[in-house]
Amino acid sequence: MEPERATHLSWRVCELLSASQFRRFRAAGIEPLHAQLLYNRGLRTPEEMRTFLEARYEHTPDPLALIDLPRALERIRLALQQGEHITVYGDFDADGVTATALLMRALRRLKQGDAPLDYYIPSRIDEGCGLNVGALDWLKRQGTALIVTVDCASSDVAQVHYAREVLGIDVIITDHHRPPEVLPPAYAVVNPWRPDSLYPERVLCGVGVAFKLVQALYRSFGLPPDEELALLDLVAIGTIADVAELLGENHTLVRLGLERLNQTKRPGLLALMESAGLQPGQVRERDVAFVLGPRLNAAGRMEHARLACELLMTDNPAEARAYAARLERLNYLRQVQTEELMNLAREEAARHPDDAVVLVGGDNWPEGIIGLVASKLAEEIQRPVLVLSRGKDFSRGSARSREGFNMIAALRSCAHLFERYGGHAQAAGFTIANQYVEELHRHLLSWHDSQGQGNASEPALLAAVASAAPNDQESLSPFASRPRTVDLVLRRPEYFHYQTYQRIRQLSPFGASNPEPVFKAEKMRLLHYWSSGPEGRNLRLRLGIGNVQVMGTFVRGASHMSALSGASHVDVIFRIEPAWHPQEGESTREISLKILDIAPSP
Repeated sequence: MEPERATHLSWRVCELLSASQFRRFRAAGIEPLHAQLLYNRGLRTPEEMRTFLEARYEHTPDPLALIDLPRALERIRLALQQGEHITVYGDFDADGVTATALLMRALRRLKQGDAPLDYYIPSRIDEGCGLNVGALDWLKRQGTALIVTVDCASSDVAQVHYAREVLGIDVIITDHHRPPEVLPPAYAVVNPWRPDSLYPERVLCGVGVAFKLVQALYRSFGLPPDEELALLDLVAIGTIADVAELLGENHTLVRLGLERLNQTKRPGLLALMESAGLQPGQVRERDVAFVLGPRLNAAGRMEHARLACELLMTDNPAEARAYAARLERLNYLRQVQTEELMNLAREEAARHPDDAVVLVGGDNWPEGIIGLVASKLAEEIQRPVLVLSRGKDFSRGSARSREGFNMIAALRSCAHLFERYGGHAQAAGFTIANQYVEELHRHLLSWHDSQGQGNASEPALLAAVASAAPNDQESLSPFASRPRTVDLVLRRPEYFHYQTYQRIRQLSPFGASNPEPVFKAEKMRLLHYWSSGPEGRNLRLRLGIGNVQVMGTFVRGASHMSALSGASHVDVIFRIEPAWHPQEGESTREISLKILDIAPSP
């Protein structure tokens, strides 16, 4: 991104492209608004921008270019031809569940007759993520000859060795977590983060890597492209729920996947949408991130992820409705438990108002919830937070950072204290002996004061023990902008029309690395404002620019009313949304502004 400049609202505005840059992009068919927004997101050439905007399936990379995928393809084809017992081994979050369901559906389509095919997802609480010896022993007893992992196992060196050398089971790993220096001795390790990978995309998530395997399988069996495309609804759900970057191949797969999701005939997805109050045909990325994804994740957090996987695999409408109803109940319980723990965490955090890094916890707090609590508390108090579930001898922890504090770098600086840990700059998870908890807190406070704020630019790399990283991506909003960054200052009234919203939507789906655009308008006329919503916490405004008037809403912004008293003009930071008219029950071809910040014009 070009250099940025600060505004009086303490936001930063991306540097405006030069006239010559705009001419260059326009000559290539890229309109100025798209050119500016895509340039802000790191796309620098007309070719990159056109590829992004077109999002054509045939432009996605050849799956056989993914490292070890040809070898994996060969072994799976052999297993299918010989009727070997194949087990898909997944993870318990939405990415792992969608990846498991996707590969199971594909193998079910390809296998011969009654050849055995199973899946296994470990318990979040009893087993943790990744391969474990107990599960491997059980699978051997069931007759498994080949395990294909999805969204896990890149770091499970000892477990893969045990499966191969002791049990005689071949293991194919498909994953997207950063692998250790020494790879597990698997038959194939299909992971775009391998240092020796030449695949042009790095940031496929677990379901994305599984889909590349299915692409190769279907093509090798001569199946038509539409059978590949039919699985993209699952790819879209898992990718959005895992907060994967929505650029490059991910952007294409998710855009096409959302189209498929809105036309889906899968009983499980239809039942899940119905129970959640979503209308097929109108589901967007926010609905996946904040409605469907949390319900799928609730199974693994509160009970067992098998429930979510069965929902995605069933073709029976009655079964689907029953599974969806159970997920709805579990999601409600998850919300209740999260709020109960939040109250306890808030009380404990309030007793340490001066701690730059806050550590809270309790005995046997539900481990499926602590990541959500850590994320919410960090957002509320604007400080790094660690939330612990204390057991008899060890505690499991989930950590969330704030801007300027690199959490994984902080934990890496005291790695000797942990049984295991992993994560990235924003979020991390760990297991620690109770006797070292206080030392951990003291170290982090000292690290914060001495160098913590200086590590914000360190890349968000996973630790070598990435399999210990938290599966709480749901708690990281994929729709947050780059911290307080404005894409463009809108100065002309013609931008405040529905056509601008339509042009913005051409960049969708929005999410990580492709946030919803944020704009600024200066010296808008303040025509009227009032409080609204529950307890009058929201601020509603009527604003004018030129001959255009537009409504705006600042959620929980009523506290700004006193600052606006007597002001005739305001500077506003906002996103553009379609206006909604409750009396008509639908959106119209008008816009409203979702206000993010406001101040009287200087």
